[in-house]
Amino acid sequence: MNLQDLGQINILVGGNNSGKTSVLEAISTYCRPLDPLEWLNTSWRREIKSSRKPQLDALRWLFPQNSEVSHVHVYEGETYVSSNGDFPVTELRAIYREFEGVSELGEAENSSESQLEIDEIEFDNILRGAELELKVATIFDLEELSVKFEIWENQRFVNRKNRSTAVLPIDTVTPFSHRIEQLQINLLSEVILWGMKPEVIKLLQQMDSDITDLVILSPTGKRPSLYIDHKRVGISPLSAFGDGVRRLLFIALTLVKVQDGVLLIDEIETAIHTEALGSSFAWIVQWCQRLDVQLFATTHSLEAIDAMLEASDSETDLVLYRLEKKESQTKAIRLERERLHRLREDLGLEVRV
Repeated sequence: MNLQDLGQINILVGGNNSGKTSVLEAISTYCRPLDPLEWLNTSWRREIKSSRKPQLDALRWLFPQNSEVSHVHVYEGETYVSSNGDFPVTELRAIYREFEGVSELGEAENSSESQLEIDEIEFDNILRGAELELKVATIFDLEELSVKFEIWENQRFVNRKNRSTAVLPIDTVTPFSHRIEQLQINLLSEVILWGMKPEVIKLLQQMDSDITDLVILSPTGKRPSLYIDHKRVGISPLSAFGDGVRRLLFIALTLVKVQDGVLLIDEIETAIHTEALGSSFAWIVQWCQRLDVQLFATTHSLEAIDAMLEASDSETDLVLYRLEKKESQTKAIRLERERLHRLREDLGLEVRV
C-alpha cells in the first residue's frame, strides 16, 4: 500500500478489515524503529488489558500471516516500510523469528549468552522465544543500522541497549485509551512538568467554558484520581463528566505530548456526540497546526468526515485516504480537501467505500 502526498491532517476510511488500524501500527513503529518496546506496545493496543493474548502471540500478528505454511514452532515474518518525508529514517525492515530455548530468569539484557549449558536443561525449562531484528536506513548513514532483541514467553522484556536518535515524538489514542484513568494521570503529570497545562485547559474550555482547572487528588490517601474544577459544580471526579469529556481530555493531553511529532487516533469519533464533533474537531485541527503535529485518524463515520471538513478551511492541509482491499492487495485512493469538499457538499456522494 502506498500513501502518497500526506497532509498534516490525514483521515483513513474503508470497510472492515481494510487495513486502517494496520496503517497506524506501521506509522507508530516507523517513528520509533529501533525501539522494541514500541513494537510490544503496538502489538498490545488492539487487546483489552484484562484479556490480552500472550506477548509473543500479540507480537506475531504485526507480521504477515500465511495459512498455507505451517509455523507451529518456527514462525517467521517480515515487514517493510519506507518513506521520503522529513523524518531521517528512509527504510525500516523488521524480521520476527520464533524459536524454542532456555532463558535464564533474572537476566535483564535478554541475550543468547544467558542460555544454560545443554546438560543442565530440563524439559520444564524450555520456553518459547522470538528474535526481533530491526534494520533501518537513514539519510545520515551509508550503511543501514541493525539491532536484534530476544523476547521470551511469560518474561518481562527489559530494554537497556537502545539509545537510538532515530525517534519522532508519537503516541496513539485507541478507542478505549480514555477509560484508563492511570494513563490520564500519567499524561497530565508530564504535561504539568513541561509547563503545558494551561494549553490543555484552553483546549477543554473550547467545549465547556466553565472548566477552570485539572487536578490530581487522593482523598483517601491511597490511589490518586483526576478531578476537574468547574465553575458550576466545583471540584468533581473526571468520571462525573461522561465518556465524551474523558475522551477529548485524553486526546488533548496526548496532542500536547507529541508536539513536533505525530498523533494517531483510532476511530476518532468514539464517545463524542454527533453534535459535538464540529467544535471538537475544530480545536484538534487548530492545535495540530499550532503544535506542528501531523495527525492520522481512522473513522467509520460519515458524520465525522463532514465534521472534519466543517472544522477545516481551504488553507488546512487535509487529505482523506479511502482504503480498498482486493484479494491480498490494498489500494489507497487519495482525496485532497477541495475535491473531498466538492464530493460531499456539492454532490452528496459516499466517500467511505
